[in-house]
Amino acid sequence: MAKLTRRGLLTGGWRNATPTIRPPWSGDESHFLLDCTRCDLCITSCGERVLRRGQSGYPEIDFTRGECTFCYACADACPQKLFATRETQPWSLSLRLADTCLAWHQVECRSCEDACEPQAIRFLPSIQGVSHPKLSLSACNGCGACVAGCPASAITLRPQDAH
Repeated sequence: MAKLTRRGLLTGGWRNATPTIRPPWSGDESHFLLDCTRCDLCITSCGERVLRRGQSGYPEIDFTRGECTFCYACADACPQKLFATRETQPWSLSLRLADTCLAWHQVECRSCEDACEPQAIRFLPSIQGVSHPKLSLSACNGCGACVAGCPASAITLRPQDAH
Protein backbone atom coordinates (compact mmCIF):
# COMPACT_ATOMS: atom_id res chain seq x y z
CA MET A 1 0.00 0.00 0.00
CA ALA A 2 1.27 3.47 -0.83
CA LYS A 3 2.44 5.48 2.16
CA LEU A 4 0.13 8.37 3.04
CA THR A 5 2.02 11.65 3.26
CA ARG A 6 0.96 15.11 4.37
CA ARG A 7 1.10 16.27 0.74
CA GLY A 8 -1.00 13.30 -0.35
CA LEU A 9 -3.57 14.03 2.32
CA LEU A 10 -3.84 17.73 1.51
CA THR A 11 -3.89 17.31 -2.27
CA GLY A 12 -6.30 14.38 -2.26
CA GLY A 13 -3.62 11.97 -3.54
CA TRP A 14 -4.92 9.31 -1.16
CA ARG A 15 -7.99 8.82 -3.35
CA ASN A 16 -6.17 7.17 -6.21
CA ALA A 17 -2.81 6.36 -4.67
CA THR A 18 -1.01 3.67 -6.62
CA PRO A 19 1.99 1.86 -5.21
CA THR A 20 5.32 3.27 -6.31
CA ILE A 21 7.54 1.06 -8.43
CA ARG A 22 11.22 1.81 -8.04
CA PRO A 23 13.81 1.06 -10.74
CA PRO A 24 14.56 -2.59 -11.47
CA TRP A 25 17.12 -4.23 -9.17
CA SER A 26 16.64 -1.47 -6.56
CA GLY A 27 15.66 -4.01 -3.93
CA ASP A 28 14.08 -3.29 -0.59
CA GLU A 29 12.14 0.00 -0.51
CA SER A 30 13.33 1.13 2.93
CA HIS A 31 16.97 0.40 2.08
CA PHE A 32 16.66 2.21 -1.23
CA LEU A 33 15.04 5.31 0.30
CA LEU A 34 17.63 5.42 3.08
CA ASP A 35 20.66 5.30 0.78
CA CYS A 36 19.46 7.01 -2.42
CA THR A 37 20.84 10.54 -2.69
CA ARG A 38 18.29 11.57 -5.37
CA CYS A 39 21.08 12.52 -7.77
CA ASP A 40 18.93 11.63 -10.81
CA LEU A 41 21.76 9.79 -12.59
CA CYS A 42 19.61 6.68 -12.92
CA ILE A 43 16.81 8.79 -14.42
CA THR A 44 19.02 10.51 -16.99
CA SER A 45 20.66 7.22 -17.97
CA CYS A 46 17.33 5.52 -18.76
CA GLY A 47 17.24 5.13 -22.54
CA GLU A 48 13.53 4.29 -22.56
CA ARG A 49 12.67 7.34 -20.42
CA VAL A 50 10.36 5.32 -18.15
CA LEU A 51 12.14 6.48 -15.01
CA ARG A 52 11.03 9.80 -13.57
CA ARG A 53 11.48 11.77 -10.40
CA GLY A 54 8.58 11.04 -8.06
CA GLN A 55 6.90 13.54 -5.75
CA SER A 56 9.39 12.83 -2.98
CA GLY A 57 12.33 13.19 -5.38
CA TYR A 58 13.17 9.49 -5.58
CA PRO A 59 13.18 7.70 -8.94
CA GLU A 60 10.14 5.67 -9.92
CA ILE A 61 8.89 3.84 -12.98
CA ASP A 62 6.10 5.30 -15.10
CA PHE A 63 4.93 2.56 -17.44
CA THR A 64 2.57 4.94 -19.24
CA ARG A 65 5.72 6.28 -20.92
CA GLY A 66 6.75 2.88 -22.28
CA GLU A 67 8.44 -0.32 -21.24
CA CYS A 68 11.55 -1.21 -19.30
CA THR A 69 14.01 -3.11 -21.48
CA PHE A 70 16.10 -4.24 -18.47
CA CYS A 71 19.20 -2.65 -19.98
CA TYR A 72 20.73 -2.09 -16.50
CA ALA A 73 21.83 1.48 -17.40
CA CYS A 74 20.07 2.90 -14.33
CA ALA A 75 21.95 0.52 -12.04
CA ASP A 76 25.30 1.15 -13.75
CA ALA A 77 24.84 4.92 -13.36
CA CYS A 78 24.19 4.80 -9.60
CA PRO A 79 27.21 6.21 -7.70
CA GLN A 80 25.86 4.70 -4.45
CA LYS A 81 25.83 1.18 -5.94
CA LEU A 82 22.32 0.59 -4.54
CA PHE A 83 21.24 -1.91 -7.16
CA ALA A 84 21.49 -5.69 -7.04
CA THR A 85 23.45 -7.58 -9.66
CA ARG A 86 21.95 -8.08 -13.08
CA GLU A 87 21.82 -11.85 -12.58
CA THR A 88 19.09 -11.49 -9.93
CA GLN A 89 15.39 -10.95 -10.59
CA PRO A 90 14.82 -7.23 -11.34
CA TRP A 91 11.59 -7.02 -9.30
CA SER A 92 8.43 -8.86 -8.32
CA LEU A 93 5.43 -7.23 -9.95
CA SER A 94 1.93 -8.55 -10.43
CA LEU A 95 -0.16 -7.86 -13.50
CA ARG A 96 -3.74 -6.70 -13.03
CA LEU A 97 -6.47 -6.23 -15.58
CA ALA A 98 -9.35 -3.87 -14.76
CA ASP A 99 -12.92 -4.21 -15.96
CA THR A 100 -12.35 -1.20 -18.24
CA CYS A 101 -10.62 -3.57 -20.68
CA LEU A 102 -12.23 -3.06 -24.08
CA ALA A 103 -12.54 -6.80 -24.69
CA TRP A 104 -14.85 -7.10 -21.67
CA HIS A 105 -17.11 -4.58 -23.42
CA GLN A 106 -17.20 -6.52 -26.71
CA VAL A 107 -14.66 -4.29 -28.46
CA GLU A 108 -11.94 -6.08 -30.38
CA CYS A 109 -8.58 -4.93 -29.02
CA ARG A 110 -5.37 -6.88 -28.66
CA SER A 111 -2.85 -4.12 -28.12
CA CYS A 112 -1.63 -5.67 -24.86
CA GLU A 113 -1.07 -9.05 -26.51
CA ASP A 114 0.80 -7.40 -29.39
CA ALA A 115 3.07 -5.53 -26.97
CA CYS A 116 3.76 -8.50 -24.69
CA GLU A 117 6.95 -10.19 -25.84
CA PRO A 118 6.92 -12.97 -23.20
CA GLN A 119 3.27 -13.72 -24.14
CA ALA A 120 1.93 -13.25 -20.62
CA ILE A 121 -1.29 -11.91 -22.16
CA ARG A 122 -3.00 -14.06 -24.77
CA PHE A 123 -6.36 -13.95 -26.48
CA LEU A 124 -7.85 -17.32 -27.23
CA PRO A 125 -10.51 -17.77 -29.94
CA SER A 126 -14.07 -17.74 -28.64
CA ILE A 127 -17.34 -18.77 -30.23
CA GLN A 128 -19.19 -16.26 -28.03
CA GLY A 129 -17.78 -13.28 -29.94
CA VAL A 130 -14.86 -11.10 -28.94
CA SER A 131 -12.04 -13.02 -27.28
CA HIS A 132 -11.12 -12.11 -23.73
CA PRO A 133 -7.56 -11.79 -22.41
CA LYS A 134 -6.00 -14.65 -20.48
CA LEU A 135 -3.17 -13.75 -18.12
CA SER A 136 -0.16 -15.92 -17.37
CA LEU A 137 1.32 -14.29 -14.29
CA SER A 138 4.27 -16.67 -14.30
CA ALA A 139 5.24 -15.55 -17.81
CA CYS A 140 5.08 -11.82 -16.99
CA ASN A 141 8.51 -10.23 -16.56
CA GLY A 142 7.10 -6.85 -15.48
CA CYS A 143 8.45 -4.85 -18.43
CA GLY A 144 5.28 -2.72 -18.66
CA ALA A 145 4.93 -2.80 -22.45
CA CYS A 146 1.28 -3.77 -22.08
CA VAL A 147 0.55 -0.80 -19.81
CA ALA A 148 1.73 1.83 -22.28
CA GLY A 149 -0.07 0.15 -25.17
CA CYS A 150 -3.50 -0.16 -23.55
CA PRO A 151 -5.94 2.43 -24.94
CA ALA A 152 -8.31 1.95 -21.98
CA SER A 153 -5.65 2.17 -19.23
CA ALA A 154 -6.96 -1.16 -17.97
CA ILE A 155 -3.60 -2.73 -17.14
CA THR A 156 -1.55 -2.06 -14.03
CA LEU A 157 1.59 -3.52 -12.58
CA ARG A 158 2.03 -3.43 -8.82
CA PRO A 159 4.64 -4.68 -6.40
CA GLN A 160 3.54 -8.16 -5.36
CA ASP A 161 3.34 -7.19 -1.71
CA ALA A 162 0.99 -4.22 -2.47
CA HIS A 163 -2.47 -5.81 -2.79
